[in-house]
Order: sequence, then structure tokens, then C-alpha cells
Amino acid sequence: MKRTLLLLPVLLLVACQKENAHEPATPQAMYEMAQTLLQPNVENAQSDFAGAMQWLRKAAEGGWLRAQLDLGGIYYAGGHGVQPDAQQALLWFTRAAGQGSKEAEVFLGLLHYDGLLGKRNLDTAMKHWRTAAEAGIAEGQYRLGRILAQNEQTRKEGMDWLVKASGAVPQAATALGNLYYKYLEDTTAAAAWFEKGALAGDPLAQHIFAEMLLLGDPMPMDNDRGMAMLRMAAGQDYKPAMARLINILRNGKNAKENEAAAWDARLQELLRKEGK
Repeated sequence: MKRTLLLLPVLLLVACQKENAHEPATPQAMYEMAQTLLQPNVENAQSDFAGAMQWLRKAAEGGWLRAQLDLGGIYYAGGHGVQPDAQQALLWFTRAAGQGSKEAEVFLGLLHYDGLLGKRNLDTAMKHWRTAAEAGIAEGQYRLGRILAQNEQTRKEGMDWLVKASGAVPQAATALGNLYYKYLEDTTAAAAWFEKGALAGDPLAQHIFAEMLLLGDPMPMDNDRGMAMLRMAAGQDYKPAMARLINILRNGKNAKENEAAAWDARLQELLRKEGK
């Protein structure tokens, strides 16, 4: 009996060591644990977001760059019970940028541009975006280019950045289409950029290019392709395209009331969710 009592503390220590052995000890392992908890599994159909946040924070505090970016993104956007927190987002994106992350520079620019830290600070936002743009980050090139292109003195540089971004950011192609249409009065070039943005999946470009096809300006009229583009935009819940599609389906030569009713039901559902 005495021997058993003496061994008890040792046995408890071994048991604790085995239990702790399952816990991650490095920032990378902590990040991987967070990712695991975010995925449903056989034992639990629901992910453990709260548990994942704990390990994500530990990994971020341990210097794991991806964890810092993820944590910054969560606080930037909010969701899953986490309220948007611009100061926390600033903290983690700043730490990530300090480790050389150019992705973090894009988000730092957004924080300043959107005025989430107080008043909008355009100069600071553009400084962050330029850092990202010069490092080849397409989103930074798009953000910087869009702002520069609004001013006649910097429009050329802005358009150059948008061209660089257009291969990865569909909205950059759409922005170029707008610039050619509005400022340079080159509808042919505008249509080419709108088509590129449309094919890359931007619903605004799909809607604009659809209207060009339906009107036959500046290219030959193509009703079938125009309607297909309009349906693509509507399929992404782009409400202006949905409204236009409904109108055509109800008032066209070959009215399709059943399809119009289906799109209208979806549009009304979206409007109710927005409280309109």
C-alpha cells in the first residue's frame, strides 16, 4: 500500500505529460490546430470557432505570420460571433507587415481609406497600397491605380497599375473600361476591357457588357450573348442586373414570365434581407 502511494504522484505526472503531449508546442503547430478546429469532423459536425480563435491568437503571438494575417482579417470583417475591431485588425496587420507581409499592407491601406481608425487618411492608405503594388500584389496595384486614375495628372500611372492588376483582379479591368468610356471616349477599348472583366467574373462588367451587346454598341448586336451575360451577373445576386433581366423577360417579344417570376422572388428575398 505504501509503495502504491509513493508511485501515485509519478503516475499522475506521466498522465499529465501524455495529455499535454497532444497540445501543440510551436506557433506552426498551434496554427495547424486552429485550422483543424475550423473543420467539421466525424465526431463533431460543427467546427469549433471559439477554440480555433484561442489557438490562432497563440500562434499569432508566437510570431506565425499566417496566423497574424488571419486574425487581422477576422477582426477586420467580423463574423462567427466576433465583432469587427479596427484596432485589433490594425495591431495584427501591423505585426504581419513588420515581418514583410505585403498582403498586410493592402489591409492597412483599407483600414485608413475606409476611415475605420477615425477620419479617412488617403495619403496613408496610398502609401500602404504603393508598398504592396511595387511588391507585385495585384490587389494593391488595383487599389492604388483606381485612386491615381481619378486625377488627370496621375491618370496615366493609375491606368498602368490597373493594367498590371487586371490579370488577377477582375474589377481592375472594369475600372479600365470605365476610364476609356468616361474620360478617353474610346468605346471600342472600353468594350474590350469590360469583356475581360466580365469573363473574369465581375458582375458589374457583365452587366455593362451585356447592355453593349443588347444595344449593339460599339459591337454588332448579339441578343443571345447579351442575355447570357445578364444572367451571369444576376446569378451573382447583382441586383441591377436582376432588375434589368426581369424587365426584359417580362416585356420582351418572347416573354418568359416563369423565369422572370423566379428572378423576382430572389431579388425580393435579397431586398428583405437588407431591410429595404
